[in-house]
Amino acid sequence: GVFKTKPFDVASIVALSRQLAPDRLVDTDSGGGANDQPEGDVNDIHSYPDPGDPTPKGNKYAMIGEFGGIGAFVAGKEWVPGKCHTYEKVDTPQDEADTYVKMAAKILSQIGHLSASVYTQITDVELECDGFLNYDRSTKFTPAQTAAIRDANLKLIQASRRFEVRAAA
Repeated sequence: GVFKTKPFDVASIVALSRQLAPDRLVDTDSGGGANDQPEGDVNDIHSYPDPGDPTPKGNKYAMIGEFGGIGAFVAGKEWVPGKCHTYEKVDTPQDEADTYVKMAAKILSQIGHLSASVYTQITDVELECDGFLNYDRSTKFTPAQTAAIRDANLKLIQASRRFEVRAAA
């Protein structure tokens, strides 16, 4: 219901963005309805907690602009004890690490048509307690859990490097 009146409509704002930064891609409406409009460069979906499966549309690349929000609440490590919330609560940091690794594997299975993904919220530590740290900035994870998360991320990075980036003609 917004961005409908010129010069502040979606098409005009995208045109202004392209004029100011012609070498940058434009995400017209991160996770929103303007993805279906012809302006912009990305089909960006938000899906919680599990990563969705967007597809490229025309000249738009596919992106999971937000997914995740997994939280294990560690007693004595909360900003306001008993007030944490998240998109998906799990019982332990091990469950949080395992869930993240499974999500990364799902994204890995989509790597052939998916260009980007954004896990949220690795740093939320206050009322949304779905970060990878506790409120006191201590890690939730053991070294083995951290290594599993790192390995899952490295698999995504390595798989993405198998695809050639082609410049627009």
